[in-house]
Amino acid sequence: MPKHTNTTRGGSTRRRDVTSDEKKDQEPRPSTDLILSHGNTEGSRTSTAILASSNGAIQRLAAFTQYFESSFTSDMDMVERVYGTEVDKEAEIQRLTEAVETLSNHKREQMENLRRENEELLNGQEACARERNRYRTMQEELEAQNAEAEADREEEYKRKLQEEKDKTQKRIKTSKAEIEAESKARFRELGDQNAELSAMNEQLKQRLSGIEKKLEAKKARHARLEKSLEEDNKKLSAELKQLKSEFPVEGQPVDAEKFQHISDAIKVVSSRYFQKLPERALTHPEAVQQDLSKLSPIFDSTPIWQTEISDFLRLKDVQHVISTCLCDFIWQPFPLQENLPNREVVGPFLEAVSNSLSASGGRSESAWRVLTLRGIDDLGGESSGVEPMMHRVLEILQPLTVPSESAGLENDLFKIINESITLWKAARKDEARFIVEKNPDPSDKENWQAEDTPGIENVSIPLDKNLDTSSITPLCIFPNILQTTSGGESIRVHQGSALFPTSPVWIQAVLEKKEHEEELAKAVSDARWKVNARRMSSSAGPNSPVKERFS
Repeated sequence: MPKHTNTTRGGSTRRRDVTSDEKKDQEPRPSTDLILSHGNTEGSRTSTAILASSNGAIQRLAAFTQYFESSFTSDMDMVERVYGTEVDKEAEIQRLTEAVETLSNHKREQMENLRRENEELLNGQEACARERNRYRTMQEELEAQNAEAEADREEEYKRKLQEEKDKTQKRIKTSKAEIEAESKARFRELGDQNAELSAMNEQLKQRLSGIEKKLEAKKARHARLEKSLEEDNKKLSAELKQLKSEFPVEGQPVDAEKFQHISDAIKVVSSRYFQKLPERALTHPEAVQQDLSKLSPIFDSTPIWQTEISDFLRLKDVQHVISTCLCDFIWQPFPLQENLPNREVVGPFLEAVSNSLSASGGRSESAWRVLTLRGIDDLGGESSGVEPMMHRVLEILQPLTVPSESAGLENDLFKIINESITLWKAARKDEARFIVEKNPDPSDKENWQAEDTPGIENVSIPLDKNLDTSSITPLCIFPNILQTTSGGESIRVHQGSALFPTSPVWIQAVLEKKEHEEELAKAVSDARWKVNARRMSSSAGPNSPVKERFS
């Protein structure tokens, strides 16, 4: 479509063209009549003369042409543009006209298609109506047939029912006489039974009367007992509630790091106070070892020498002494006073009861354990274990203790014992049951960590040495701590550490001890032989050959 601006411009252009044409009509024009008349009068002249005479007219015509071009060039351009615009409008109108005709044709085709489809639908609807009428007719015929068949079946059923009724009446009449005879006989029997039952009923009534009286008495007694039981139950519930508040079974886990802290503290004490030997141990090591062996058999296989292996074994023996004393005096399931009568029997008995209740499962063992420990506390039967353990440890380690360091050793041991007591009090009141194992098992590598001194892992046993380490008991450096829950699950709280007889450090110590004993035996043998020789020399006289041999 042409723009409106073009249309407006075209109208204004036409008005300007009309105005310019009117102005041109008003302008003076050269008289063509004069030129024509002049041509007529001078027609007889030659062409040269005519050209010469019309030179002025040609010049005026040229001037007029130039003036016309200069005056109307812009208007002619405008006319051309307007004409081009009109041509474009005509072309657009033509295109739109063709588009309208195309759309009209398309619409006629669609209308024609819709008309045909409508006719087809009408034809289909009429066919459906005819089919529906046909099916309705068939349905009426089928209903009539079904009604007729139903009437026939009803008639046949009534006939058969009447026949069956007649047969049944005949059988009833036949069996009625038999039943009446049987009924009379049965009635007589029932009469006799009724008489017997009446007599029995009378007896039962009499017995029932007595039983009812007894039941009433029992019921009254039961009511009193039930009331008493309810009162007792209330009292027991109140007492149980009070017991639960007074003796709660705690379920808070014990910090396993505290056991590790105690183990580290024991190692620190052994290194601080027993790394160097006292004066007597340096001058008389055999005598010191004999004293230690009397106090504890673990020192039998530990020589008191100034060697790396001897120092290592001595420190492990010290750690063993402290750890086992903790197990014997502090970490007991039911620690009892030393002066308690039958203490050796009561402790194992209580532990056996705890094992039995633990095997039955549930919370019975933990509740019984807490109450038993509370009872022991109330009776003042619980042993703190501080003084007995302190006395035992200092007694065993006295030959290895430097006198000037005794006070520091006692102070550090006191700290370890107090920390162990605090930890064990919390562990005993826990719902789970704590088990302390101090007997290492070489095959149980999960619960026991083997210790050894670095640097001698590849020690080899000489072929001519007959070593027997079977008599050496594994050395517990620190116990294995286990926790058994009420469900029977075993949980490792702290892994134990031990020194086993098959370790390279112990084999090397046995070799050194054996070599030392052989050298000592040889020295003693040589000394005896020299003494005997001197005796023989002195008894034989100055000219004896024996004396000459040793002179």
